[in-house]
Amino acid sequence: MQHHRTARSPYLAATLALLCLTAVGCTDGPPPSDTATASAAGKPMGEPSGTPSPRGEEEQGRRAEAALETGWPDDPEFVESGLERVRDGVHHLSPLTPGRTYRLSVVCVGTGTVKVVVADKDPRTVPCDGVPAARRVEKAPERLPIDITPATGATGMVAWRIVSLPT
Repeated sequence: MQHHRTARSPYLAATLALLCLTAVGCTDGPPPSDTATASAAGKPMGEPSGTPSPRGEEEQGRRAEAALETGWPDDPEFVESGLERVRDGVHHLSPLTPGRTYRLSVVCVGTGTVKVVVADKDPRTVPCDGVPAARRVEKAPERLPIDITPATGATGMVAWRIVSLPT
């Protein structure tokens, strides 16, 4: 799931709802008799136990984005943001104005940790505890590479946001 936005989007709820429908599917009647029944945990049989439910991911995504939206009340100039599943990671080139100063904020909601690498420098570990972590990017390049990868066993949703800072 790649979800990037360059402005605050009223479509986030619709996007996450569509994700939910896509992940669980829809039918026009009762399931065929040979369909596996749901387990006691509410997941279809045969689904890996470590796979989060779409509803769980939707809630984690809301929490992650909310943490970034309220994390900076002075709201410097918004540039770009995104929301991804932890297991998918983030591999993005953000177009910036060269030489300006920016702040990249990352928050992970779920379990485990993610590794954040910005411009191929100094990897940082961010726990999936819902607390935003920020990194200042000075003298920005024209395209800023952002890579966020999960540690083994990490699950949940990760959101990121770039804002321009005054010089």
